[in-house]
Amino acid sequence: MADIKQVVLERNLNPYHSFFSSFFAGLAELGMINQGSINIVSKRAAEYLYSYLEAKEILPDLGAVPGDTPTEVAKNLILYINKILSLVGEYDFKDAEDGMAVLMIAGNTCRICPKGVGGAEVKGTLCPIPTLIENLVNRIAQKDLLELVTSGIEKEGSTCKAYFKVLN
Repeated sequence: MADIKQVVLERNLNPYHSFFSSFFAGLAELGMINQGSINIVSKRAAEYLYSYLEAKEILPDLGAVPGDTPTEVAKNLILYINKILSLVGEYDFKDAEDGMAVLMIAGNTCRICPKGVGGAEVKGTLCPIPTLIENLVNRIAQKDLLELVTSGIEKEGSTCKAYFKVLN
């Protein structure tokens, strides 16, 4: 339990973070969920989260979202989403090569990782964030602004990366 307590304190988890990550970790350890099914569930969750934001009347005014480029607009929508959901601590979203952008998350600050927070001991990734971000940003923007290029997250050291094609 000491490791869990340490993660709770270091990542500033709330009860929902702990529940969400451990729930998906348990399903993964039972062989009931993998990255592919996480992607399907995350897309569905984005629809419900959009409806929640709409019902609470806290959707951003698209005309007021700052950004001179589609990447900057997407970055600010991701900032908005993270402020509401508190998914991660440290991250960046910036232009990469070939018209793509990369979401880089400091892995030790992610609050919903089924492996890092939920303790899942499985091979591969189980990250809900890239698909959730793609679908929620597009729903809020009311157009296809991002297209996820990677099937999930790619780990480079302690950084988790997801690549998106930025659409105009």
